[in-house]
Amino acid sequence: MSDDTIRLVTVGRILRRRRRLLAVLVVVGALVGYGVSVLFPPRYTASASVLLPGPWEERELLTQVEIATSSEVVGKAADSLRWSGVSDKELRDRVSAKIADGNIIKISGTADSPERAQRLSDEVAQQFVTYAARIASGTTDPDGATGPEALRQQVKRTNQRITDLANAADPGQTVESVQARTELEKLRTALQDAMQKLDEADPASSRAGLVVMGPAPRPAGEAPPTRWQLVGGGALLFFVLAVAGHLAAARVNRRLRSEPEIAAALGSALLGTVDVPG
Repeated sequence: MSDDTIRLVTVGRILRRRRRLLAVLVVVGALVGYGVSVLFPPRYTASASVLLPGPWEERELLTQVEIATSSEVVGKAADSLRWSGVSDKELRDRVSAKIADGNIIKISGTADSPERAQRLSDEVAQQFVTYAARIASGTTDPDGATGPEALRQQVKRTNQRITDLANAADPGQTVESVQARTELEKLRTALQDAMQKLDEADPASSRAGLVVMGPAPRPAGEAPPTRWQLVGGGALLFFVLAVAGHLAAARVNRRLRSEPEIAAALGSALLGTVDVPG
């Protein structure tokens, strides 16, 4: 017989002779798995999807994934949620992000209830969109603005100033008043055209419009490993360990079992065999 056949025969013999012990160990493993599930309460995971419009390279998408789970984004979400007994570090461990189909980033949040998991993923997604917009505009400070966004704000204030000057100008039909209002309108048009060209030339402007694709669905079941998975895993683990232990013990046992081993040990030819029941 081949070695594989001998191993199968050994396993079959173990299952027949040690079935009661194996059954007891399976029950013990199931109880251990149940105990682990009691020590670790169930967790629920919800996921929110964020669409990134425009063309994106893979490395840029990976950077956005890192931003979505950064301490800055998760910290803002923690400040908004204000969950007692949950630190920023613990909350960050409960948040994950990955690239889904196309330019979609799926942000997942894990909590001890379906409602909290949904709120966590939705809040992190919103904070990620807000923070990404600030990066695209050239600032990460919510209280200040620099770069293109500051320029847009300045143009807005200038347009308002032009409107005020036009309203304050002489409403008469004199040549000077008409020329003043005409020059102000030309200035307003020039500013609007300049900002439009700036938006078209700025690649970040098309990437600032990240969109949250609706609220995260509320999870209907526990996140793995569930209680029954732990129970089944414990039972299977103890069964495999028991069989492996018996196989290891049988391997180190020097007792002669096969016909060639007996013949070699006796130094004589094999004359016959006798089948013993059991």
